Amino acid sequence: MTLPVIGTITVRQDTRRLRRMLAKGRAKVFSATVTHRAGRWAMSLTCEAADLHDAVRHQPDTRPAGWVGVDRGLTAFAVAARADGTEVLRVEDPPRPARAGMARQRRLARAVTRKQLGSNNRAKAAARLGRHHARVRAIRQRFLHQVSNELVKTHDRLAIETLNITGMLANRHLAAAISDAAWGELARQLTYKQQWRGGHLTPVDRWYPSTKTCAPCRTVAPAMPLDQRTFTCAVCGYQADRDHNAAVNLAIWAEQHHAQVRDLHAGGPVTNARRGEGSGPRTRAGETSPDDAGTAPTPPRARRGRPRRALSHHSNEL
Repeated sequence: MTLPVIGTITVRQDTRRLRRMLAKGRAKVFSATVTHRAGRWAMSLTCEAADLHDAVRHQPDTRPAGWVGVDRGLTAFAVAARADGTEVLRVEDPPRPARAGMARQRRLARAVTRKQLGSNNRAKAAARLGRHHARVRAIRQRFLHQVSNELVKTHDRLAIETLNITGMLANRHLAAAISDAAWGELARQLTYKQQWRGGHLTPVDRWYPSTKTCAPCRTVAPAMPLDQRTFTCAVCGYQADRDHNAAVNLAIWAEQHHAQVRDLHAGGPVTNARRGEGSGPRTRAGETSPDDAGTAPTPPRARRGRPRRALSHHSNEL
């Protein structure tokens, strides 16, 4: 990276992909922001980049059958299933970095308060506490990106429940676990990653009783306590895991309301039309090449008027 006045600086993250896109005219750097956090320097580049290549985007004619409902929880972090009851993903035992590092956090916080105000020792203790918080955040973000990438790359139509996370935090018994799970961040990542890949993400109505509704007969059962992990229907006798049954009901709701697919950023209905047909697999000027996207390279072909997306390129440390 070359900065004004400072000059050329070596960064840890590989920048070949960005330099390749800049050389081919598929990206343009607008600004660079240098930050210092928890003892590490980072540089963030704000770029305008072309759309992802068709090879890594969801195509309307190759969609898998049906919607996939994603249920978020604490015992099982995420359970994804189709409307027919097929479970496609189950993520259990999340890292819970805040709870795992709470003993160290308390020890470092006590060390800060025991130092004299304005002293160098207090500044060093505060820096150690800041590095601990940064490590907790990094562990959580890495896990969330792994889960969201696995969902977005394999499914082009996802249904996720709209949760009142702020209201849930009023429960003092579950507030720490809910905050550590970062359900809102997972929904945010799924939203913009689906938009990049041309998929759909529909939010399910907050008041839809997905947990206590029987998937086969659609009977709504009484309220289920949190310690009841198995759903049992009193009418048809259907039994299933609590989270699995909720994910299936979310997929059923999405199939029944698929006409209105909302863009969570814009707040209104959105129509994802298929892009124009090209002549063969050659790359168009308005999209990221297969080489840039990590697939096999293909020769470029000029075309005008392609929409562009925003791309933020980060480096971990200067």
